Amino acid sequence: MPSREKVLLAGDTNTSKTLSLVSLAILYPENRVCILDPDDGVGKVIEEFGLDLDDMPNLTVIPVTPDWAQLLSLYKQMKSVMGADDWMCFDMMGRFWDFAQNYYSKTVFGVSPTEHLLNLRRQAQRPAFGGFDGLTDWTIIKRMHNEELVDDALLWSTFNVMATTSTSYYLPVENVPKTGIHGLIAQNFGVKIEGEKHNPYRFDTIAIMYRDQQGRYLSRLAKDKGRHVDLNYVLDLTSSNFWQKYLEYRGRVR
Repeated sequence: MPSREKVLLAGDTNTSKTLSLVSLAILYPENRVCILDPDDGVGKVIEEFGLDLDDMPNLTVIPVTPDWAQLLSLYKQMKSVMGADDWMCFDMMGRFWDFAQNYYSKTVFGVSPTEHLLNLRRQAQRPAFGGFDGLTDWTIIKRMHNEELVDDALLWSTFNVMATTSTSYYLPVENVPKTGIHGLIAQNFGVKIEGEKHNPYRFDTIAIMYRDQQGRYLSRLAKDKGRHVDLNYVLDLTSSNFWQKYLEYRGRVR
């Protein structure tokens, strides 16, 4: 591949996000594909192909638990054997942000974030910044999540990265952004991307995955850094997968 790919697939449940990760191992049998799987969903998708892990020796699936130290250890082990044509994949990336908060709270306070909030309420203290201090707690949590894992993969590694995350709709009481990538996604797709708020800026390519009333699996590009983007062009993934259709699209607009 001529350059590194950094792709984020965002969509509701059952929009073929995880399938798109598994498809990389089928499309590139000579390259390593590693999927960090926090929701135990990859195995089910592999079964949908009529396969099992033994049929794809180039695919490594790492079950992820809230133990952040263990997650980083497994990530670093896999990173050490991956090259420029390989793919590191994060399924349901928003979960990693949750895990970072949970690990920090249990390490520092000895309880989960929810228990920490309850304790603050019991003490009649007003929780600020979701129960964590803005100058100390959130700074450390962001560094854990960003520098040790996400930025390490996206900025300081040689392999390609593909990640998935969920989307949600803005509540009536929320301020809908009008500028930046968050504003573009809100105005053109009517959704927000879950996870650490800077994630959309880290990826070169962002695709919004969805299904129409006929049950077709579809996708539209929201961002493709350095390349032409037609926000209204629809990739039909029903009988294919995102990466194949995306490469077809890129060849067409080159």
